[in-house]
Order: sequence, then C-alpha cells, then structure tokens
Amino acid sequence: MRDKILIELRSLITQIHEYQEKFGSDDIRTSYLDGYFEILKNYFFAYFHIIEKGTLNKYQELYQNFDISWDDLSPHIQNQKQGLNSNLIINCWSDFELFISLFCYSVLPENKINKLLDLDYTKIKNIIKEYDISKETELKLKKLKKNHLSHVPNNNKYGAILKMINPYPPERNKSYDIDFLDFFSRLRNCMHSNFIYYGANEKEFTFQGEKFRFKFGKPISQIPSSAITPFELTLFLKEIFQLIVDNINYTGITYDPSIEMG
Repeated sequence: MRDKILIELRSLITQIHEYQEKFGSDDIRTSYLDGYFEILKNYFFAYFHIIEKGTLNKYQELYQNFDISWDDLSPHIQNQKQGLNSNLIINCWSDFELFISLFCYSVLPENKINKLLDLDYTKIKNIIKEYDISKETELKLKKLKKNHLSHVPNNNKYGAILKMINPYPPERNKSYDIDFLDFFSRLRNCMHSNFIYYGANEKEFTFQGEKFRFKFGKPISQIPSSAITPFELTLFLKEIFQLIVDNINYTGITYDPSIEMG
C-alpha cells in the first residue's frame, strides 16, 4: 500500500506539471489534480505516521501510563485509520464535485445548464400542472430555481457530462462508471453520519471483489475489507476525471475561484 501511494504521488507531480503547461495553473482541471495530490499526500503522511514507534510514546504520555503496549493500541490506531479514510473519501469527492460543477459551465450548452438549474422547479410544476395557481404562488415556485450548479444533485451533472462522451471508450463500462459515482456519493454521505446509511433506497455495489451494502439505519457493510480500498476508490474516481478530460475537447479555461484562497 505504501509503495502504491508513493508511485501515485510521484506520478501526480509529473501530471500536474503537464496540466499546468497545457491548461494553466488557474484551470479547474489542473486544480483537481493539485487538490488530489495534496489530499493524498496528507493522507500518506498521517496514515503511516500513526504506526511509527513514536505513537506509542504519545499514547503513554496522554494516558499517563507507561505500561501501554502496541497490542493495547490496536483499537485506537484502527479508529485513527478509520478517521483518515473518512477524510480521504470526503475530500476527494469535494474535489471532484467542484470540478464537475465548474466544468459543466464550460462544456454544456446554456439551455442544458438552465434545465439543470430548473430541475426542482420543473418537477413541482409538473406535479401541479392540472391546478390553477396564482401569480404569487408562481413567484414562490420560481425560488426553487438554483442560482449555481453547485446546488444541483451531482448525478444530474455527471450524467450530462458523460452523455457528451460519444463514443464511450470500449475499455470502459459506462453503466459501471455511473454506478460507481452514485456509490461514491452515498459513501461520502455516510461519512457524515459515522458510517450509518440513512438514504432512501437500499444499495449494493461491488468494487474489485469487495461488496458494499447500504441498508437504512445500519453501518455500511464491506465484505471482504482491505486496508488499501479507500485509496483504490479515489484512484478510480480520478480515472473518471481523466476520462472526462481526455474525451471532451475543451480548449478554453475553466477558472477555479478556489485558488484565490492562496
């Protein structure tokens, strides 16, 4: 696992440099890779730091008990790893989510962008179309229209983006890619509820032989469970990012306002 993450980090350094030359440092395509590099680098340093011998000394100092052994630390270290895995999933999805929202503005036609922004408004209008509504009610309904794609559900945005890729690369499975993005989004949401799933529908998803089950009110089930899986999930998410960039030819700049944070 350590070597695989190191290889990816070193590869990202090269790829970021290439993207800076191709798209510029202010473009969201470059920013996505730069963000992923920082997220993965921090994960790498923190994950392997907690299994170093200095960690035992810190726990002995914290609990004022120098009889604590490595065996005693096992549940504590597992909890720390779980926290790092959670942050990895949350941060990588946020990185991808921003890319999708901003890139949609660059590559989707205006009518499709407006359709995405009006999704909630259109849905309610269709439900009540048989009824007469007042102008006042109509004005209230128009407040359902979103002012930015960041407020639109991700499945609608990445669905619109992936439709633009035609033909879809034969080495990839479009249906699986879409299911993966839905799965990753559900997984990210569960990180905010201590790994408990409160979604509307039960879900199963298999990734590299590991089956994930989402049942309402229950912790996520993962059988079998491998330590490297969270990292591998983020790699697959990056593959879909790469798929979009490589197959949608956009030569303009998609400005990333987050770079203004410094």
